[in-house]
Amino acid sequence: MNPYYEDEQTTIYNGDCREILQAIPDDSVDIVLSSPPYNQIAATAASGMMKEFNHKQLSAYDGYNDDMEEEEYQNWQRAVFSEARGKCRGLCWINHKTRFRNKQGIHPLQIYPWPFYSEVVWDRKGSITLNARKFAPSHEYLYAFGEPHWWDDSQNIFLTVWQIMPEREIKGHPCPFPLSIARRVISASCPPGGIAIDPFMGSGATLLAAKLEGRRAIGIEKNREYCDIAVERLRQRVLF
Repeated sequence: MNPYYEDEQTTIYNGDCREILQAIPDDSVDIVLSSPPYNQIAATAASGMMKEFNHKQLSAYDGYNDDMEEEEYQNWQRAVFSEARGKCRGLCWINHKTRFRNKQGIHPLQIYPWPFYSEVVWDRKGSITLNARKFAPSHEYLYAFGEPHWWDDSQNIFLTVWQIMPEREIKGHPCPFPLSIARRVISASCPPGGIAIDPFMGSGATLLAAKLEGRRAIGIEKNREYCDIAVERLRQRVLF
């Protein structure tokens, strides 16, 4: 299994996440942190802001069908993160949101049915779903499954509702995961020098956050263009 990119802190694999996870030794990483595709682009035609939003997402999600049959999607997600949890000594963090199918809400805990250790509400401070006959959704969730084998109690001051704007500066990816969220999670639950793994790496927020926090990281991504975006971010000198 040859890495797409590797340096002293980071390894990137370009390929199917389940196949690559199976080749990684059990209990070899400290945390999982990932924001998987949400399977939220409806097959029916959208209008207004959602039409433009869906167009941008479909253009950028090259090679991924973001409107799978719901049962297939949920089974796939459980299979991927069951595999990922087996590689992990600590918490498995998953970012997801409540989605709606046939006017019925599907909460992330319906997809990921394991007992959870921690819950964070990500307040995105805005919404583009303003014509759906409901209060416009403006939040997502971050769930930690399992138990921590290391935790920094100084991070507890962040509480459980995080008001953070969506990432806007990363070109070439429709929904980049905010770097600030990844840094909080990694600094709190991954020990110094430890390893975080992200099976849906996307634009590389988990990897960059690990680098900035003095941790190591493994990223897995199917889309080669996203791998290139992540590599470029890692190579840039970022000051915070």
